[in-house]
Amino acid sequence: MQFSPLPTGMRQPCDKPGTLVEMTYQTHTYDDANAPLTKRVLVYLPHGCGEDPARRYPVLYLMHGGGGDENEVFGGIEGSGPLRHVLDNAIACGHAAPFIVVAPTYTVEGMEAARQSIDVAVKLTHRFPTELVRDLIPAVDAAFPTIADRRARAFSGFSMGGETTWSVAAEAMTDLWCCVPLSGDYWAMGLKGGKDFPEETADIIVDRIRQQGIAPDECRIMAFTGDKDIAFEALQPQMDALARRTDFFTPAEMPADGNLTWCLKRDGWHTYDDCWEYLWLAMPYLFG
Repeated sequence: MQFSPLPTGMRQPCDKPGTLVEMTYQTHTYDDANAPLTKRVLVYLPHGCGEDPARRYPVLYLMHGGGGDENEVFGGIEGSGPLRHVLDNAIACGHAAPFIVVAPTYTVEGMEAARQSIDVAVKLTHRFPTELVRDLIPAVDAAFPTIADRRARAFSGFSMGGETTWSVAAEAMTDLWCCVPLSGDYWAMGLKGGKDFPEETADIIVDRIRQQGIAPDECRIMAFTGDKDIAFEALQPQMDALARRTDFFTPAEMPADGNLTWCLKRDGWHTYDDCWEYLWLAMPYLFG
């Protein structure tokens, strides 16, 4: 996909604003202890959501980066960051049909070390797909007017959230249509596995999606990063290896023409501001 910048004014307040609300749900640690947990998410509801009781909406699950939590992508419940304005304007101008955004966290109570330790964080990102499918998706579908169908769900995340996104693709594609990793590779083979083991990592991704019973025309992956981004050196070889797996993936310049799309921003850095540009480009293709 050819990169293009976010149009002027898309980070400014919109006269048709959506709403940010919070929700809690019950889950477990999904480790040996399998302890019960109560977790919190922030949820963006597009302008007018709920006015028509019959109208249902697709859902994007959007994971934060390393060291963060569910408050990070929106700037807390007050929405102090630009993402809510980008979403409002994208929907208001018709760039994307209205959709709900859920901001979860892979961190859990008692494992705050995940904010400082990459090793701990990876353990949690690899457990998160189970939590997503068993607990979070059902809770969101019960609480909000969603389209309860995998073709109406997508998952994305930045940095460590990008690694989470690959984990979700490998473990939870039965419940999602599209995965959009932003500046993060898959660490199934260890840290920076996309750089050190690109072919093996690509094989794991394809094999695990197939083991879920997902056919090539039943999923889509769109990956983004910048050439100045710290994730570039690992994500580029991993995407090249996936593009060579033509037995499953059809690489395409535009997402509508295949199930694997790669977009590189010249002079793009490892920042959320770059991510909002990537999400803007992905929005029209998130749902099946």
